[in-house]
Amino acid sequence: MLYLPEEDFLNISKGVVLRKNQIVHISDEGLYTMTDGAVFQGRKRNLSQHKQIRKELGLNTQDLSDVSEDSSLQLFDNCSFLNDMPLAFCIIELVFDANGHGVDFVFRYCNDEMAVVEGVPVSEMLNRSFYEVFENGDKKWLVTYADVALNGNKHILHDYSPEIDKTLTIYCFQPAPGYCACVLIPS
Repeated sequence: MLYLPEEDFLNISKGVVLRKNQIVHISDEGLYTMTDGAVFQGRKRNLSQHKQIRKELGLNTQDLSDVSEDSSLQLFDNCSFLNDMPLAFCIIELVFDANGHGVDFVFRYCNDEMAVVEGVPVSEMLNRSFYEVFENGDKKWLVTYADVALNGNKHILHDYSPEIDKTLTIYCFQPAPGYCACVLIPS
């Protein structure tokens, strides 16, 4: 079982734990903005507590509109040339529970061939949870994807995917911390 270091996460409110390196801004009102643009409301702390957390994380104190785009956001902009690649390619972001265990992943980029391999339109995958797209999805992939996203390890998986009734070879690598890129080749 994969355990993640507790110091890599920040509990911002009951039931909401964020990976510290994915936070790009914390407002004085306690709004936490993530690399993917998601915003979470933190505990109702006073101004000095939010400023202290910003300082501890090394975040810029200027207004978010003045902050340059995070490299992981730019990553998705640079993927457009892969839209017509004849191999299925996606970038997923891992979702962790309060204990730091990978519990799901979200499709952040899918090229057109992903729709062919997965049998689901890209519009129904993009920015959606794997288990939202495939309600009975197998959790066997999570440990490997989490290892890639967190540790930068590369993996080659060869296994049957019951969700799509195909055997796949999946080449996994880390395009940015917290993300796993996958090239899927059906057998």
